[in-house]
Amino acid sequence: MLGFILKFFFIIAIYIILIFLFHRVISRYLGLEKRKFFSHEMVNEQHEKGDKLIGYFAVVTLIAGFIFHVTTNFDVEFWFLQPYFIIAFFFIARQLWKSYMERKWMGSTKEYLYTLMEAVLYILLFSALFSSNSWLI
Repeated sequence: MLGFILKFFFIIAIYIILIFLFHRVISRYLGLEKRKFFSHEMVNEQHEKGDKLIGYFAVVTLIAGFIFHVTTNFDVEFWFLQPYFIIAFFFIARQLWKSYMERKWMGSTKEYLYTLMEAVLYILLFSALFSSNSWLI
């Protein structure tokens, strides 16, 4: 159990360090003021409605995946119904939605490029995490 906890905290620490470095370097490179760590600013009301809709889809998909998992006895593992994949997918979907809204409604193209680069970083981090099958064994 101790090994699991140490590996878990090690992965979380690497994640936080990478995100912190990304925010520092990219903000300075694009000439943007630093955003708050783990902040989620809304561009307008349409952005907020779309973000809530993506959140509702995430919850419904999590519940449907749980019901499917409990009610069926399947031998093949459905990786796309795993909770961590559903959360990662909808997290990236929210980032892409935010990038789209920033491009559409904000005057500066640097803001949406920053958010788009952030989404690419999250895709890389999630794919690195999920591609290793023994990350917390």
